[in-house]
Amino acid sequence: MASAMHNANAGLLSACVLALALLGSEPALAAAPVSAPAPRALTSLERERLSAGATVSRPMKFDQAGGHYVGGVSYQIVDAQPELVLAALSDVANWPDALPRTKSARLLGSSQGVSRVELVQGSGLVDARYCVMLKRADDGETIRFWLDPSRPHDIRDVWGFFRVQALPGGRSLITVGAALDLGSGLARLLFEDKIASMMLRAPQKIRAFVEPRAVALAASPRAN
Repeated sequence: MASAMHNANAGLLSACVLALALLGSEPALAAAPVSAPAPRALTSLERERLSAGATVSRPMKFDQAGGHYVGGVSYQIVDAQPELVLAALSDVANWPDALPRTKSARLLGSSQGVSRVELVQGSGLVDARYCVMLKRADDGETIRFWLDPSRPHDIRDVWGFFRVQALPGGRSLITVGAALDLGSGLARLLFEDKIASMMLRAPQKIRAFVEPRAVALAASPRAN
């Protein structure tokens, strides 16, 4: 009986993941400042890997509007309610702990639903400082970001999104999509592939940050 129930729950979860994918889990890449390759639904193998706790990543490289973009889309199932995940991502003070290679994130101001955030990201060898614009989409599930070219920036361009969708059992499907153009020069030659790989690990980092918070919240007296 327990085995049959586990299989039924796994099947339901896989069906929900597929449904969310068919609804379009890559909104910003389809409606971005440049034309990225069109998104496609998750395969049965990808759904199985997600249900088993793995991260599913789809790297991308493309040239558009005089730029060379790297990045892609990554998916991860998280044991936390969508509201908690979105709240954590909406607070940029969490970004150094919730996003890979993020050394600092500072809110510079907000106006008409759009926030400006200054980021410093990198490793011990090289850092990049730039500003992004941040906006919560009307669907209530998606946070979009794009480069603010009016501020100093050590990269040529970046844009993408975080999307958090509800799954059965209080879980969430996180989708992170990003496209980055480092510009020409030595940094692109030396670090482009490493940076692209780092970007695709973002859902894993978000999961590691959010799940302990969800457990602590559930165990707090206010939750009982």
